Amino acid sequence: MGALCIGACATTNTSVPSSVPGSEPDTLPPTVPQQIADAPTAMPEPIAAPVTPIDVEPLSKPATQLEQDTGINPPARQELVDIPTPTGAFSNLNLWATADPTPALKAFQSTCKIWKRRPDKQWLNSEMPKFGQYKDWRRACMSAEDIQANRSNAVRYFQSHFEPITIGEDTGLLTAYYAPEIPVRRIASLEFSEPILARPKNKKTQMLPRKDLSVASSKVLAYGKPIDVFFLQIQGSGQIRFPDGKIYRAAFDGHNGKPYSSIGRVLIARGEMTKDEASKQSIEAWMEEEGYLAAKDLMAENARYVFFKTEHINQSLGPKGAMGISLTPMGSLAVDPKHYPYGAVVWVEGKFPKEGGDYTGSDAGHLLVAQDTGGAIKGKKRGDVYFGSGDVAGEKAGVMKHCATWTLFLPVALALKLASIS
Repeated sequence: MGALCIGACATTNTSVPSSVPGSEPDTLPPTVPQQIADAPTAMPEPIAAPVTPIDVEPLSKPATQLEQDTGINPPARQELVDIPTPTGAFSNLNLWATADPTPALKAFQSTCKIWKRRPDKQWLNSEMPKFGQYKDWRRACMSAEDIQANRSNAVRYFQSHFEPITIGEDTGLLTAYYAPEIPVRRIASLEFSEPILARPKNKKTQMLPRKDLSVASSKVLAYGKPIDVFFLQIQGSGQIRFPDGKIYRAAFDGHNGKPYSSIGRVLIARGEMTKDEASKQSIEAWMEEEGYLAAKDLMAENARYVFFKTEHINQSLGPKGAMGISLTPMGSLAVDPKHYPYGAVVWVEGKFPKEGGDYTGSDAGHLLVAQDTGGAIKGKKRGDVYFGSGDVAGEKAGVMKHCATWTLFLPVALALKLASIS
């Protein structure tokens, strides 16, 4: 998942995220008429999506006592490395005073619902002992259950239960992704010619490269415009809207396991645009200008293919991320799970677009919870912020590509224990 990003920040892996224009294109047969002639009628079969509403009750448990058991006993085979140190105070976070951590609170409340089922002594990730065990997060989670999500409560909650931790002076690269809503049809036409495929039942078929997948490969959920379906695959999930007004969620249901390639980088290598010009909007404009065949040829540069399943939509919930939790706009972050466990709380400060086309952006700070990942989200400070769903979110996500400072938020007792042994 992610937005087009071809830039560099200090010590940051600059791989383009999976939402970079050019990550998950579809495959059409050699000509449109052939595909339409063979195209079956498609009727989506929605799958009921579970609903997990957020608890919203008055704040009643501000943290005033450290957890009794603050010991950290990393696995014997794992030495503690890269131990962070406390920043000293929230006042050291330049933009904290003007930030609204409400989305992060909602995202963390969702995380805690999952963590309730985890054993106390289980590590969030045994390869990263600095994030502790689930018992180290219990107090923060218990207090979060009773909080009504608004700005004043969210600020008070995080300042009471967490300690900001520095994780190096270098900056990291931030992009963004969103859940698109695209118009579709049940029967293919010249305009709506690209199939949205369900995951093939046959494993060998599922692993075929993009060029070998077609309407004959699997059940067709709907037909969309080639460019729209392409960007739906880039984002990994979204909404499909039929002419009769019915809307379903197209939820990620796996991919063919082939390597991801960015068509943004392909266009740059061809000299069609510079890395500074490359964005979702500019690549979409190129495809429109060059025409159907050129667009299909470009999309074919990426062998990876994403499959979907349809779900009924609960408008209060976003698409699910890799953690299995519905994503929260401006509260959820896609990260590299090799560096952050799902549920980690991260503060970022950098440039964020205020509207579509705002390539420069304005200084802002956002508290985010790691709940997702993406094929090109690689590196210690490489993140993809979930901006929400629809065209407005997409227009802003498409121009989000900036360096940012990263600060880790850990429960107070865990942070103090780490500081004492660093």
